[in-house]
Amino acid sequence: MDSVKNKVLFILLDAFRHDYINSVDTPFLYTKTHKGIYAQKLKSVAGFTQRTAIYTGTIGAESGMFTMYTFDAENSPFRFLRDDPRFKKFSLEKHWWDEVLSSRLMERVRNVLDHRLEQKKRTYLNCIKKEVRNYTYHAPLAHIPLELLPEIGVSEDMRPIYLPGAFKEESIFDVFVRHNIEYEYLMYPVVDGDDSTTLEAFINKKDSDAKIILAQFSDSDVKIHHCGPSSPTRHEVTGEIDRKLREIAKHYDDDLSTWIVIGDHGMTDVIEELDVPALLAPLEKRMKVQMGRDYVFFLDSTMARFKWITKAGRAYLSEVTQLPILREKGRFIDEQIAHEHSIPINDRRYGDLIWWAHSGILLFPDYFHDRYTHNKGMHGYDSNHDDMKGFFLAFGSGITHRRLAQISLIDVCPTLCDLLEISYPQQNMGVSIFEK
Repeated sequence: MDSVKNKVLFILLDAFRHDYINSVDTPFLYTKTHKGIYAQKLKSVAGFTQRTAIYTGTIGAESGMFTMYTFDAENSPFRFLRDDPRFKKFSLEKHWWDEVLSSRLMERVRNVLDHRLEQKKRTYLNCIKKEVRNYTYHAPLAHIPLELLPEIGVSEDMRPIYLPGAFKEESIFDVFVRHNIEYEYLMYPVVDGDDSTTLEAFINKKDSDAKIILAQFSDSDVKIHHCGPSSPTRHEVTGEIDRKLREIAKHYDDDLSTWIVIGDHGMTDVIEELDVPALLAPLEKRMKVQMGRDYVFFLDSTMARFKWITKAGRAYLSEVTQLPILREKGRFIDEQIAHEHSIPINDRRYGDLIWWAHSGILLFPDYFHDRYTHNKGMHGYDSNHDDMKGFFLAFGSGITHRRLAQISLIDVCPTLCDLLEISYPQQNMGVSIFEK
């Protein structure tokens, strides 16, 4: 690597799969793969905390990061709800009119009352969104059941992730500050996730004194969730992202900047939906256990994570592991799988039992998406599967052409540090591409 004295442009293309790059859909990226250092595949980390891997260079078993939401009543940013009298009112599953107005003739009245309650509940949820900002930097309600919120914590965003001290480990941002490296962070939630807004912000930073600009384009995640990676729309989405990169290139000369562009993970087509709560209901009834009293679960899009509360709940989870359909459609994470994928299995924040869906199996409903949206594409499956892999591309000032078959997501961290000629975060486990 030659000395890099100008801006480093780090651009994350969310869920941009390795095989999206081609001469037709993405001519800008395709051309650069023949000029820079190109790793055709990038293996991500298990779970949903890719940012930790990128910015600390550590894997989940070391960082303790695995999923966005945790079981953490003590540190929950929603713990204030326990003392709110409105909380019990709106978290009730049944109301007086469900029993009193039980006849079909009164169905219209029940619907009116339900509608009014739902309107009041939406207003209440908006109040929660505002109040929770007093306890954490970023904790979206998503579609987590209201009654579960006081038990839920967040793993990455208790503090702004781009500031020193945000992670348990030293991060690249701690190193930036120590080395007096100025930087601009144009990623979600600092930038609202709209790619046009990101493009405008990026161009406006051209004359910034920042040594490195970090940005994220999200349409490859948001839109392809809806259409699926095999749809014609996917080609339009990736083509538009490629156009935005070309637009940035007009303002940042290759001779004056070094680019690092990655797809942090991939996406696969959804082939089947699985209603886990409905599947569990008969067993729950037979064993006379109750969600919220004996156990709790959290439904990620590709995982069901369970935590027992009582002895009855613990016995129930043991029976859950024997359900044939769960064993057919996925697998329960044991010590061997946890070791292979660096999953912090003994951390109760992530549950006592984790079921992980096979590729293409989508939990529906889940706690990330509404009950009306049927996603056609999903990620969060086994990171060894090719559909889950992204890509890595470095080009511009100081970069000579080379190809690599595959690198790991944690390799991004030391690579950025080498470009900026600074030390690595203390717990970094990645290997710079300049050492490969």
